[in-house]
Amino acid sequence: MGIGNRRLAELIRELVSDDARLRERGSDRVEDWMNSYSPKEARVIAETLALMASFEESRECLEAQLHALSELDTADRIGGADLTPLRDIPDTRIHVEHRDYVEDLAPYLEKGAQ
Repeated sequence: MGIGNRRLAELIRELVSDDARLRERGSDRVEDWMNSYSPKEARVIAETLALMASFEESRECLEAQLHALSELDTADRIGGADLTPLRDIPDTRIHVEHRDYVEDLAPYLEKGAQ
């Protein structure tokens, strides 16, 4: 069933916003409908989060993005999403509050993982 195109589009708009506060809020909102996403919606959300996290400059947004991805993983909602853009996060951007999330998501980042 899923959350529907309108809600998905609204969420994606927040996740890709130029405004760091909106990106953080969107990332936090990912959990709101966690059990309602269709597999396709969950994949699109996970891939969008991974892409945005790959060049995120805001420490708080990056934490929210990684947390949302970790929650999607915990809820077994990532499915076949491609999270490899997370490999592009420079080590200098990974702070102590991000390490657990990165470790949780490591299996998706190994060569050949998808």
